[in-house]
Amino acid sequence: MARMQRFKALLRNEQGAAAVEFALLVLPFFIFLFCILDMALMFFVDSALDSALHTAARSVRVGSAHSNNWNLATFKNNVCDGMALAFGCKDELLIRTTAMPDFSSMSFTSPVSGGVLSVTESFSPAASGDYVMIQAFLPWNSLLATVGANVNTLADGTYVLSAAVIFRNEPF
Repeated sequence: MARMQRFKALLRNEQGAAAVEFALLVLPFFIFLFCILDMALMFFVDSALDSALHTAARSVRVGSAHSNNWNLATFKNNVCDGMALAFGCKDELLIRTTAMPDFSSMSFTSPVSGGVLSVTESFSPAASGDYVMIQAFLPWNSLLATVGANVNTLADGTYVLSAAVIFRNEPF
């Protein structure tokens, strides 16, 4: 009978239960938290790339890039200077500019071919009144292998952040 009472008392004892529960839940919680932070940083940089591209493209649209003889390096510097948290932007950013006389001749091609980022870089401010499409591609190494976010992923697991702007040059 004394044995049974001791066994029941042992079952009612809850000392250390919180520590055990914490130990079981802390690892999944921190993995989940760091995945959220990693994705947030990636989306923040993607948004910054989009904003910086639109700002730099404004110089092309109004003709100041044309009159100041901008080249690819100048345009890249303008985009990267407009980005917050632009880790390695000037070295890794790829720019593709396409100019055409009318909107119907515009075509889109994927920057990823066979798991490799294959973009032929080009920059041309184009002539007054031309339609211009400027695309920017930035390889992004994720801090964590985020599960389920494999859109635009290269063979080595690197993500491709991209932004594009299409406009018609103003008369200049």
